[in-house]
Amino acid sequence: MASSRPIDELITGTSPLAGAEQRVLREWISQWVFDIDDFSPMAQPLARGDTLALKRDYEAHCTHLQQTLGVSEETSQQQTIQLYKTMQETRLQMPAMEVVIAGAQYHGKNDSAVTVNRHGHRISDHRGCLEILHQWGVPVDAEDVAGFTAFMRASQTAHSRLDLAKVLLELGADVNHRSRFGGVALHEAIMAQDRVAVAFLSRNGASMDIKDNDGVSPRDIVSLIL
Repeated sequence: MASSRPIDELITGTSPLAGAEQRVLREWISQWVFDIDDFSPMAQPLARGDTLALKRDYEAHCTHLQQTLGVSEETSQQQTIQLYKTMQETRLQMPAMEVVIAGAQYHGKNDSAVTVNRHGHRISDHRGCLEILHQWGVPVDAEDVAGFTAFMRASQTAHSRLDLAKVLLELGADVNHRSRFGGVALHEAIMAQDRVAVAFLSRNGASMDIKDNDGVSPRDIVSLIL
């Protein structure tokens, strides 16, 4: 069954999606492939997990605002942080913390063996980027085009980063945040048959009984699989 609305309308909208429209948007999302060049210069340090570049860019932007607009240091900091708070990157419209997770998924399975440059700086520290963003007041549960959050991306795909999902929980992420499809991370983890992610989510309060916009709960999916 074809979608009743064109994909451009589904992408730009914020309304809940079910049935054919949900499937159309999911297919469109699944075609996205990570490419660092798709991210803005401001977002690239987040994707790389480069905390040094993140701080340097922040300070440079603050200085630029002070010098060109004559604003105070406090105002320049507020305006710069607002850019991170409202960030929407790539065609998926990823918020800042989700950019971090997407980069972490691309670069490796965990941050236990981070890359260190010739100056001894950790340049693959995605956890550090999440913590800096949190210190700046960047929303942990900001949504992308599908209503997915950084936590959902970290815990519900075939490339789960549960080490970072745990960090996001510590920063206040909602384990039962609902996407535009009405589902939660547990829906996606079960459909991906990721037993480790399912166990992680269950231990951290994920509900088996939240129904998505098609009336299907994680418990229903389990019964179908089994």
